[in-house]
Amino acid sequence: MDKLKSWFFLHKVTVILGIVLILIGIGGFIAFQKITAQSSGPVEEVDLPFDAEGPYALLFPRRDGNALVLNLKRTGSYDGISYELAYTSTPDEKVVAGSKISEDGEGGVSGSIDRGVMGDINTEDKKGEYEQEILFGSCSKNVCKYDKGVENGTLTLHIRKGNKGYRMITQWHLQKPDIALGNLISGDGHLIYKVDGDRQALSNIGFTITNDLTGVPKLPSGKMVLGKVYSLNVPIAKELTGGLVSLELADNPSAGAKLFRYNQSKSEWQELDTKVEGSKLSAKAEGAGIFAVLTSK
Repeated sequence: MDKLKSWFFLHKVTVILGIVLILIGIGGFIAFQKITAQSSGPVEEVDLPFDAEGPYALLFPRRDGNALVLNLKRTGSYDGISYELAYTSTPDEKVVAGSKISEDGEGGVSGSIDRGVMGDINTEDKKGEYEQEILFGSCSKNVCKYDKGVENGTLTLHIRKGNKGYRMITQWHLQKPDIALGNLISGDGHLIYKVDGDRQALSNIGFTITNDLTGVPKLPSGKMVLGKVYSLNVPIAKELTGGLVSLELADNPSAGAKLFRYNQSKSEWQELDTKVEGSKLSAKAEGAGIFAVLTSK
């Protein structure tokens, strides 16, 4: 009887030990998978080309020109987003250590300090749209020091989906409107918006910003994009008066191509009465928005 009891006891201990070992093995396998997934990360980051249905960034200037507002669209399917804002500014009387400053022929400062701002977007809630203000400068203890003379730069977005990394680059031009000419121009000079009527109204706007896009709002049925797409924006709660917009393509457009403006307040594309001269398309527009040349598929 004692032998039988001993056998049952040993058998029970063996079964328990076996179960414990199995559980340890499963836990170790899960932990190994997590560590492997985290350590592998994006093996290679690739440039994300223009995709009409892909993510894109709209930029808005702050009224004082010392910051921009980054508005990201179609981000719900991505796991992580970070940004790099690169631009140049004019130097103050004191030269900041570590900045790259070009010199004029007499050894003085010609005014081109390379600046950069980096940051992360919190994507834990998996929203389809994010908004964040980015300063041209820095703040400490409620005291801010802003960079001067900021006009041109690039925004690089690093987005991660699983173990794949993508890079989106957009060029932007921040402009204090030229009241005399009333011209608002993109960084590459291919989009020009000439304000009609009372140009003095531009002084109330403060600043405008133009940037090219890597994606667009949902296109009208049967339409596709030709060339670059540009977003022209003024500070939030401000309005840009009507004007003549012109967009120049790299090549002559196909027959039937038209200029379109996406009205963000109405969430719709509006076909403009377009005049075509070679590779340049022009039309009257009612204000700021997204401008693109669309043609039939």
